[in-house]
Amino acid sequence: MGRFSGWTAGAVAKLQNNKIERFDDKESTIKIRIKKKDEEDVIGKIVSALSAIGFKATREYKFLRDRRFRFDMALPAHKIAFEFEGGVYSQGRHVRGKGYTNDCKKYTLAAMEGWTLLRYTVDVTKEKNYEYRIADDIRRLIEK
Repeated sequence: MGRFSGWTAGAVAKLQNNKIERFDDKESTIKIRIKKKDEEDVIGKIVSALSAIGFKATREYKFLRDRRFRFDMALPAHKIAFEFEGGVYSQGRHVRGKGYTNDCKKYTLAAMEGWTLLRYTVDVTKEKNYEYRIADDIRRLIEK
């Protein structure tokens, strides 16, 4: 049996219609994820909306030195973090045992360090101009 056995013509065609994204993680090896061509950069749109109203957000923000936990996006100057909980309808990592447990640990540690955490699901992206609504939520939290 060859090294690439199991690859059908359909699987190869599907792979060619996708974009491969590389994520460099300084503490471990390079991670690769296949991203669909038409998949929207949800976090990027929110970062841009925040930038438009004068706030600097950082993607994949590591908030503890001794842990690998990262926020999807954070405003370190205000200790506000954003988590996008994906896969809630498809039994993704965030709703299964180990993933849910690790998320609880992460959120507890964040709260103990004084972070305010905003959590959203994929449903929010179905709204028109969702990135501006989220940016406004963050702005109202900061101005409180």
